[in-house]
Amino acid sequence: MRPDRMLPALRGLIRNCMPNGGEYVECDSKLNSYQILEESFSDSSPGTPIYFILSPGADVASDVDKLAKKEKMVAGESYFNISLGQGQDVIAGERLDTGHKSGHWVVLNNVHLMPKWLKVVEKKLDRYGIEGSNSKFRIFLSSDPSKGIPIGLIEKCIKLTNDPPSGLKANLTSAISSFSKEDYEDFEPRTRGIIFGLCHFHAIMVERKKFGPIGYNMMYPFAIGDLRDSAKCLCNYMDNAPVKIPWADLQYIFGGERAKREKC
Repeated sequence: MRPDRMLPALRGLIRNCMPNGGEYVECDSKLNSYQILEESFSDSSPGTPIYFILSPGADVASDVDKLAKKEKMVAGESYFNISLGQGQDVIAGERLDTGHKSGHWVVLNNVHLMPKWLKVVEKKLDRYGIEGSNSKFRIFLSSDPSKGIPIGLIEKCIKLTNDPPSGLKANLTSAISSFSKEDYEDFEPRTRGIIFGLCHFHAIMVERKKFGPIGYNMMYPFAIGDLRDSAKCLCNYMDNAPVKIPWADLQYIFGGERAKREKC
């Protein structure tokens, strides 16, 4: 058995053997990570946390921040983001106890670092369910894949993960989906075409990681965050750009300046 081939094999089995299996396998292929989080949030409750299983390139924090802003949660007042580590379990416990009464959002990052303390979180959720929580109260958890997470806590959560796509087409689809349909259609035609080119470049860079540094003198990552930052720079630059597209300037902004930062 090859674990690295199990997921592709299961996708092929579901797509080919189940009725409408392709729709099931590709149900989220046209949604970006934020849109999936929005739909999952509507299914969550004070007693049903959202649990992010982290994968390379996933940008969970920005999606949760964006959702918190939409729901009018204020960082430091009603929205608290805590990275677990030595001594942080006491702070996190206090935030949870206050949040369930006051309707706060509490984000606990890297919970795999403190698996024993998660049993305390599980008991707190049971107690909150008996006492009753503020309807706005939400818990978000994130961790690397780990066998130390209590099964009871996992069963209470809505699990989300962003598996790295496999293949150039899947990576390209994932990159384009990182922009909302409304934002993409609002771009002028020139900007839209360049962003598509950026998405294609991103897909190539992600897909070729399997080959390591072959063909490059070092590894130059171009993650989804770099793609979004490049798109923002592009929109700001094109607002004042002349009729002729300044390709040399754009190439330097997207690649030259980033390469310089990597060397520093």
